[in-house]
Amino acid sequence: MSNYSEKLKEIVRKAGPVRILAVVISGVLLLLLSYGNMFRTEESPRAAERETEAGQSGEYEMKAYREQMEARVKQILEQAEGVGTANVMITLKASKEKVTLKDNSSDADRSEEESVLVEDADKNTTPYVVQETEPEIEGILVVCSGGDSSAVQREIIAGISALFPIESHKIKVMKSKEVK
Repeated sequence: MSNYSEKLKEIVRKAGPVRILAVVISGVLLLLLSYGNMFRTEESPRAAERETEAGQSGEYEMKAYREQMEARVKQILEQAEGVGTANVMITLKASKEKVTLKDNSSDADRSEEESVLVEDADKNTTPYVVQETEPEIEGILVVCSGGDSSAVQREIIAGISALFPIESHKIKVMKSKEVK
């Protein structure tokens, strides 16, 4: 053990106290810089994680909306005369849209529009949402036991057109196969 302490004393004597102090300060600065970078890189994965969660949440909301609308249409169609048992499939064109509040300011030469932001308890800012529009329906398929009747087909298409802003050529009614 005394051999190590003698070597250390020799190194300090040769280098001088100023150089040793400079090395120690450099080491401390490097540690502080790496410590600061560690926190900065930690925020990126968190932000990416939040974006992924938001994307998954949006997909989940669209799926839940589609399933809810399919169940409601199926339920109402099965109550209509001549339809019988029905299965409904709805395809969506776009996801739910959020309309944010905009603040307009204008001078004599120019006008600017900025989103109004709201800050939560964690100091995160998000745009102030004034309206949410439901996803747009792209097409509807109905398979039912009464689907071979042209009168039933017309009634189903008319009913769906009354419920949703969708063209009649995007609604298809088919007869379900016989189950033996």
